[in-house]
Amino acid sequence: MTAHRLSPCWLFRSGVCAVLLGWSLLPTSAVAQSCPPSARASLSFEVALAPIERNDGLSIAQLARQPGRAPGPAGSARGHVLGLTQARYGEQSQISAQFQPMSDGSFCASLKTMTVSFGFQQRVVLVARELPTASCIFREVLEHEMKHIAVDEALLREAAPQIRRRLEETLAQFEPVRVRGENQAMQAFRRRLDATMRAIMQEFGRERDQRQAQVDTAEEYERVSKSCGGEVRDYLPKPNPTNRRTG
Repeated sequence: MTAHRLSPCWLFRSGVCAVLLGWSLLPTSAVAQSCPPSARASLSFEVALAPIERNDGLSIAQLARQPGRAPGPAGSARGHVLGLTQARYGEQSQISAQFQPMSDGSFCASLKTMTVSFGFQQRVVLVARELPTASCIFREVLEHEMKHIAVDEALLREAAPQIRRRLEETLAQFEPVRVRGENQAMQAFRRRLDATMRAIMQEFGRERDQRQAQVDTAEEYERVSKSCGGEVRDYLPKPNPTNRRTG
């Protein structure tokens, strides 16, 4: 079972934040004095894949209360959550620009560098503490959770070249702009990058949800719950006799 703790990409900016304020270029008469051509900005793109953390200290009841837990039959037995995979993914980005002062006090600004890191910033695999680590059912639940990890890693490998191409296409659209102040230019550059990254994050999230759902199937749930000769029944919480109905 996966827990989707999606962190919006704009919360992971290490560069100049995109402040959603109005900005404007100079009047048409001033813009007519075009900026000189500039070299295309350089792109540095990295894939982030945090190490896998393990946590076997939470109870079945505590796992069921984990925030962001995605619905799904597998990883649980008779309604009990036996394992969980939590992943936080997003991006970090930074941009720089160069500014050329003009005779009228304005600036010609051109993007110089764009640095982007995209991927999984945290990955945690949890198995309920009621399951002994040496038991067969523990191994089955852990194996199921590692399938979620494998899906994420495969998706990131596939997505990385596509994300790089999208960023290169975005870079090609950046042209020098003439502005009254440096902040205006940085806001303009940042907002264009933000729009690209939001689209990438949304597409990545939709594809990830679809692929992870193929792991959490009714058939997989049935397999896990019946594996090890039904051993899981030995570790599930026992019904409270005071809650039994009589009569």
